[in-house]
Amino acid sequence: MARWTETHADLFRIASALKEIPVSGIVSMRLSDGSSIEGVIRRMNFGNNAGRGGWRYYGEYELESIDGARWVIDVLDIESACDMWKSRHADYEAAGRINIIR
Repeated sequence: MARWTETHADLFRIASALKEIPVSGIVSMRLSDGSSIEGVIRRMNFGNNAGRGGWRYYGEYELESIDGARWVIDVLDIESACDMWKSRHADYEAAGRINIIR
């Protein structure tokens, strides 16, 4: 499970994630450890602790790579994200990771 927010910067990151990161499609993410990953967004999960002990929040995305690897990424670990749909959807369809209904 994703980490709970602890600081104001964490709160801001969770709040801004949905504006910056698509909710569906193919994305490339640069992570705080310097690595980058690319994949189809399979799931996203955001939540809070219902105010118990003060409001805290969390968020995570699950991505599936073109070769089938899956990662659950904590939003607090995402430095940036880029929508890759236009340049990569044909490759993901050819690999059987997505189906485009025409």
